[in-house]
Amino acid sequence: MKSANKTENDKLVFETLVGLLNKSSRYKNPSYHALVNHLNKKGIKTSWGNSWTRKSLFRYLQRNGFSGVWGLRKSLEQYMKLAKFI
Repeated sequence: MKSANKTENDKLVFETLVGLLNKSSRYKNPSYHALVNHLNKKGIKTSWGNSWTRKSLFRYLQRNGFSGVWGLRKSLEQYMKLAKFI
């Protein structure tokens, strides 16, 4: 996949995941199964053009510096705290 397409795909994946995390309870993350189903229903593919699996989503988040869905949520919370001062 070309670099520009990969960047656009990454942005779409993260926007979708953030939207789902914002809709879910603050104290309970959505399951990987639910996240993967949502990504696949929207037709969002992995950077290799494949459908998402729970393991591929976990590895994707790890490659991007998050310790899974929990790490993504914690990073978003920290960002929101910092954004108040910017």
